[in-house]
Amino acid sequence: MDVDMLKEYLEKTYGYNEPILISEIKLESLNDNALRQHFKRMVKSGDLVRFDTGVYYLPKASRLLGKTYLDPLKVITRKYIENGTDTYGYFAGAYFSNLLGLTTQIPAVIEIVTDKESTKGRTVTIGSQNVRLRRSAMEITKENALLLQFLDTVSTAEKYAELPQQEMTVLLKQYMRKNSFTQKQLAGVLPSVTAQTAKKLIEWGLIYEFTS
Repeated sequence: MDVDMLKEYLEKTYGYNEPILISEIKLESLNDNALRQHFKRMVKSGDLVRFDTGVYYLPKASRLLGKTYLDPLKVITRKYIENGTDTYGYFAGAYFSNLLGLTTQIPAVIEIVTDKESTKGRTVTIGSQNVRLRRSAMEITKENALLLQFLDTVSTAEKYAELPQQEMTVLLKQYMRKNSFTQKQLAGVLPSVTAQTAKKLIEWGLIYEFTS
């Protein structure tokens, strides 16, 4: 496979201004060393831009910005949360509490729970964004990611929420109904539920929102 064929493959597989993780690319017609050499040539020619170590993208100028741009959040999502086929992580902490409406605080550090991390916690920098990574108590899948994320949020709700408990509980119940969490799903993730989180599910009436 020559450089032109590789570029065509990358265009079809990833598109423009989307993160390309060189470690994910496995081609029978191109070994790892040849792939790296092709990437170097494409970066030198301007066909490819290096965003960070092992992360590249095909540049396409925006009409509004007038230049190429790769959103660090796309890279973070691709590396630690999901790749379009598999799900292996989720946003947590103040960042997700903000998305949920529990707080107006916009954290400087994005917290993520992911199967791609083996430590209890460490901070990495993606582009200019600091990301706090921690491993999950159980394997994260497409089927359980949203529920694990929700239970994680319940466990830290008082830490980040700026709302009275009653208003906070209303938002949490609305989110549960929106995602139609079931008792079967809850049973599947019970090994990861702490006694403190279970107590909150009962005391806040969240346990009754799981459908049968």
